[in-house]
Amino acid sequence: MLQFIYLVATILLSLVSAPCQACWKPAVNFKGPSVAIDPFGCNPERAKLQVKNFISQLKRRRHSSACAEHWWIGNLAELKAKAKEQQTTIADIGCNKAYFSATALNYLAPGYGNHLQLFYKVHEARGVYEKPCGGCNECLQETPSRIVGSQATVDVFCFEPSEIHGTSLTQARDALYGPPDSTSKPAGKETKVNFHITQAAVSNFSGIARFPVNCTGNICSLADKDQQTQEVKITTVDDLMRSRGLAYLDVLKIDTEGFDPAVLAGAYESLANQRVGLLSFEYHKLWNQSGSTLKQCVHYLDDLGYSCYYDGPVLAKVSGSCWKDAYEIRRWSNIVCVRRGTGMEKELYAGSYLASAKGKTDRRKAKNLKTSKIG
Repeated sequence: MLQFIYLVATILLSLVSAPCQACWKPAVNFKGPSVAIDPFGCNPERAKLQVKNFISQLKRRRHSSACAEHWWIGNLAELKAKAKEQQTTIADIGCNKAYFSATALNYLAPGYGNHLQLFYKVHEARGVYEKPCGGCNECLQETPSRIVGSQATVDVFCFEPSEIHGTSLTQARDALYGPPDSTSKPAGKETKVNFHITQAAVSNFSGIARFPVNCTGNICSLADKDQQTQEVKITTVDDLMRSRGLAYLDVLKIDTEGFDPAVLAGAYESLANQRVGLLSFEYHKLWNQSGSTLKQCVHYLDDLGYSCYYDGPVLAKVSGSCWKDAYEIRRWSNIVCVRRGTGMEKELYAGSYLASAKGKTDRRKAKNLKTSKIG
C-alpha cells in the first residue's frame, strides 16, 4: 500500500513539474466582454490582399517580423505624453539580455542614452556570451529619432530563469538605474527606472521545474533535457499581478522559446479583466513543445477582447475575420496584440496593411474612434 501511495505521489509531482501540453486552453470558457467588438475587421478581399502582402514582405526581408523593432512602443510613449500619464509598467517574461525592455526604455526614459548599448557593454564585458549583441544584433540599433519626452517612472518586472543571464542583468541594472527599492532618481535623470529582476520561469502553473544551468544563448527553455539543470521557481502572470499588487500592465512581453502559449494561459485572469494593454509574444516552430497553434492562441485572445497582428515594419492583422491559415507559418516571428477600445488599437491599425490598403478614409476612421484608455 505504501509503495502504491509513493508511486501516485511521484506521478503527481512529475505532472506538476512538467509544462502543460495543451497550454493555450484556458480553464474557463470565457466569452469576451462587450468591448471585444472589433471595429477594424476584414472582408474577404482585404483579408486575401493582406496575407499576400505579408508573405511578400517575408520573402523580401526574411526576418522582418522575427527582428521587429517594436515601433509601436513609441506610439505608446506619445499617447502617454499627450495624456500626461507619467508611469509605465512592463512585464518582461523571458527577459534574457533585456533587449526588449531596453528598446522600450529608449522611448520611455531617453535621458540615459541608448539603453540597448548600455546593456550590451555589460554583457560583453562579462565574456560569457558567444553573441552578446543579441540574436537580431539589437545592440547596433540606434536610439529612436522620434522622442516625445520622458516618463517620471518606469517599472520593469524582468523574469529570467537563467542564473547567468540574471547575474549580467543585475550588474547592468545596478550600474544604470540603481536598486529598484531606491526612492530617488539617479543624478541628472528625469526618469526613475525600477528594474526588478526575478530568477524564475513563467508558465500556466506555479511550482518548481528544471532549467539549464549554463544557459548563455537565446533559446534555452524548460524543454532542454540534454543539459545539466537546476531547480527554478515557476509562476504565472496572474500570480505575478497578485503578488506585486499590480493593477495594470502597459506592456506584457513573452519570449519563452516555445512555451509562450503556456504563459498566455497563465495570464487568463489578467487578460479577461482587461488588465493588460499591449501584449507581445514570440511565435515559431518551437511551439510544437506546447501542442499549440497560432490560430488557437489568436482566437483565445480575440475572445478576451484583444486584436493581434504580426509585428514588423508594417503590421498584418490576424484576428477575427482577418485570419487565414497561411499565417500558420511556424517561423520565428513576433506577434503584438492590443486591447480593443483603447487609443493604441488605433495606432496599431494605422500601422497595418489594412490601413494602407484603404487609405486616408480608414485612417480618419481610426482617428475618430472613441476610446477608453491609452493601451
